Formats: sequence, C-alpha cells, structure tokens
Amino acid sequence: MTRSKASSEHPEVDLQRLRSLLDCPELARIMQAVRVALERGGAERVSIADPSEQERRALDELLGRRPSTGARLTLPLSQLEDTLKRAGLAPDLRTAMESLGGPLRNLGAERDERARAWRRVFDSQGAEAERLGAATWLATLEREGLLKRLAGPDSVRAETLLGQALDVLGRLPQRGMTLSTLAAECLGDAHALDEGRPVATLVKRALCVDDQTDSSDALWASVGILVGGGITSSVLALNLGVEGSGTTASIVAAAAISGEPIYLTLRQLLRDPPTWTASAIPVSICENPAVVAEAANALGPDCTPLICTRGQPSAAVTTLLTQLAAVGVPLRYHGDFDWPGIRIANGIMSRHGAAPWRMGVADYLETIDSGKPLTEGPVIAEWDPELSRVMQARGQIIEEERVIRDLLADLDSRAECETSYGSDREGGEPEERVQFTADSFLGARVDKPERL
Repeated sequence: MTRSKASSEHPEVDLQRLRSLLDCPELARIMQAVRVALERGGAERVSIADPSEQERRALDELLGRRPSTGARLTLPLSQLEDTLKRAGLAPDLRTAMESLGGPLRNLGAERDERARAWRRVFDSQGAEAERLGAATWLATLEREGLLKRLAGPDSVRAETLLGQALDVLGRLPQRGMTLSTLAAECLGDAHALDEGRPVATLVKRALCVDDQTDSSDALWASVGILVGGGITSSVLALNLGVEGSGTTASIVAAAAISGEPIYLTLRQLLRDPPTWTASAIPVSICENPAVVAEAANALGPDCTPLICTRGQPSAAVTTLLTQLAAVGVPLRYHGDFDWPGIRIANGIMSRHGAAPWRMGVADYLETIDSGKPLTEGPVIAEWDPELSRVMQARGQIIEEERVIRDLLADLDSRAECETSYGSDREGGEPEERVQFTADSFLGARVDKPERL
C-alpha cells in the first residue's frame, strides 16, 4: 500500500486516506466542532444541532454504529480516536486534526496572554491616573469594559487611547478654551475630541462624576471647555445681581436697571465670569420663557432674580447655576407638572441644591384641570414622592403658564417675603458679595483627588 505522509512532523499519518475518510462536506461541521473542542483544552464529546440525513449517515458509517436519532448529532472523541488508530491513519486525534487543518491553537493560553496584556495596559497608566485623581475612573474603565469596546481586541491601541485621554485630563480645567483647540494641542487633531471619537468618550466618562445625565456640551463646560465656541448655548436670565466692571457683568447690570431679560452665552460665563452677588434672596428658576416674559412685563426691575431653563438645562444653564450655587446663592425651582418637568426638577434640585418652588401636592391639586392628560411612564418626584402618586391618580398636566399669577406674586420684590429663605433678615445684615473665579468653579471637577 502506498502511504502519503502529512509532513515531516507527522510521518506516522496517512494523510491521503485520512482526507478521504474525514475531509468531506458531510463531516465538515462535526469535524469543526472537534477542532474547536481540542483548541479549548479537550472534551469528552461534541455535537451539532439539526443534522441533515447525509451528516447523520456519514458519521454513523465512520464509527460503524447503528443509525442515530435525535435533534443533535453527537460524537464521542474517544470513539473517533480509536477508529483512527485501528485504521492506522494517525497515532491520536490531535495529530490527525493538525494534519488536516494545521496546528491547533491553545485558546486557553491565548486567553491568559490577552488578560496579561490588558492588565499591562491599565498598570502602565496607573501612576498617571493616580496623580490626576482619576484612579477611580481608571478602575471603572477596567471593570465596565468601556476601553475594550472602544479599542476592540487591540491592547496596544487601548494603551494609546488611554494615554491620550489622560493627556487631555491633565490639561483640565481650562477657562473658556475651545474643544477643537484642546484636541489640536493634546492630540494633534482638531477633531479628535468630536462627539463619538474614542478619546472624547473616555474623557467624558471621567467628567460624569454622578448619576445625572449630562449633555455632551454640559460635560465639557463643567471643566471650562467650549463646544462650538460656546456661542450657541445660552441661558435666559432676568435681574441677576452682579458687581465688577467686566464686560459680562456690565451687560447683566445694565439690563437689570430696566428689568430687561437677557441671554448669556456659555462663552461669556466661562471666559468673562461676573462677580455674582450672594444674597439671601433666592434666585428663582423656571422652565418656560413665558414666565420670564410676563415677569419682565409686570414687574420689570422689581422682579427678583429669575433664570429660565427652556426645558432640559443646556450647558449654559448648568454652568450658571453651578456658579451661583458655588457662591452660596439660594436657588428654588418651578416647572411644569408633567413627567418631563418632574425629571428636570429632580436634576436641578439634586445637582444644584435648589429648593422646590410651588411644586408640592397642594400646589398641583389647587389648579383647575387643564384637560391635557399625562402620558408616558411616571417619574418619582425625589423631593416629594407623594406628588407623583397624586399626579398619576389625577392624570392631568399643569403647565407653568396656568399658575403665572402665583409665580409673579412670589417674584415681586415689593411684596413682603414670607419664604423660608430668611430674606427679611432682621438686623439689616449686609449682603455678602463673593468673587466667582473659573479656578474655584472648574477645580471642583478635576483638581480634587478621586472626583473623576
């Protein structure tokens, strides 16, 4: 008998006969299952689902067994190896599979090496992350697998992305630098921190230090970075208290003299922040611009300070509220009695320490039905869970404009203040004025250890 040898590595294999026996379409799936099992470290048996009649017949004939049945076609590996040995085709199953399909991989060893490579990625950046106060962020990336998802299986690329993200974090906070400038200076590409780019995703994960959902612009603004120059993000305000001679402060002060609403851009708030006046009188926050317009019409300069979010707070709104809270200005919030309004209120109250302003159960119930039904799923009002239950039972939306008279009465500085803010301070204590600086505000995010 003429024997065809597989190679000099396996001279004991009769490759020609082995191929004629095993290398056929009917056995392709089951042989692939055998190969995978061996690469994973071995198994007693393998199987394939939903075998065809041709696949079933070919394996039964190979093993010399009775016709098999069932939803799966099963092959004991020891039985296949015995068949190959008795036929003189190969000394063992592993040798036979390598002769047919090349060397078997050691998937367990490869898995261990990948784990060691990824361990080196995180270990290599640990000292720098610790220096920047970002050790918790680094541990979170490893635990949640975000870096692996961004880099794919390439640990070398992952180390590069991680190093670049740390380079960016090392440059923060800034005072009104544009995002494209930051990207160009740190990464050599003005678009490297655009939305969806890997390094941008990593850095924003570091900036998201709580469970609140920030917009991308707001996250960058929290460390003094302007997206799109910071001109398109703005906040509507009326009669805010300021001191100083800066351009932004002058604009705010001039508008307050006549009680005119103004829009402040994110650029102004970060590049030329005013000296906000810290007073016992609260800054009121509303959701809808109509409240500001009516307050300006009815009260003008006699309206107490008012800010409008215009729905979900923008980066400019978040920045202004953070600045005011940083110098001790008390805040209070009113919005629509609907589920999006409750969600906005939760965020402003938890993040900026605002108090609810006419946002209780009694305030909701005393307003006449609007005829507008509540839709979507309920949101728990964190300051008063009973409010959500009452709203769900009543099923009516109450918009701010329906209670405008009550809100204007609260905003009238000429009226006697009966709130819990102590604005009628006995003894005539002078108002405290605190200089806001970008360093004091922005440093709260990045400069403090473990804040990332």
